[in-house]
Formats: sequence, C-alpha cells, structure tokens
Amino acid sequence: MNRGRIKSIERSQGYGFIESEEGLKIFFHQRWLRKVQFKDLKEGDEVVFAINQGPRGPRAFRLSLASDCEEAVKVHPGDKLFKD
Repeated sequence: MNRGRIKSIERSQGYGFIESEEGLKIFFHQRWLRKVQFKDLKEGDEVVFAINQGPRGPRAFRLSLASDCEEAVKVHPGDKLFKD
C-alpha cells in the first residue's frame, strides 16, 4: 500500500496525477478508483493506492481516499488488473 496526495486532475480527460510520499509523480485514471467517485476527488486529497508499471511509467490503481477503508488496495495473486 502506498500513500500520496492528488497533485493535479484533468477532469475532462478522466485522469490525474499523485505525488507519492517519496516524491514520485504517478498517473491514475478514473476507471481505477475504489470507493470514491472521480468527481469527488480534489487536489490535495490524501489517497492510498497500489502501483503497477505502465507503458509510460508508474500508475496507481485501486485508489481510495486515505480516510476510507485501506483494505481496498490489497492485491490478490491472480488478479487481472489491466487490459494492455
């Protein structure tokens, strides 16, 4: 499980970027959210997430607000996460 803050959101495109606690810039897409609606996210929100290496760099998935249940970001063996 990773923590960070929403750095920027592109509402019209359905994606945004997180700055991790380590200072990494991590991409996320609205379809990879858990227990939160894209429209409810705002810059500065603290989030928890898992990380996968995408074709253009790290990307966050199973993203939830840190205040929500952190169980949402657990990854189970055999999970099919992305259609690349």
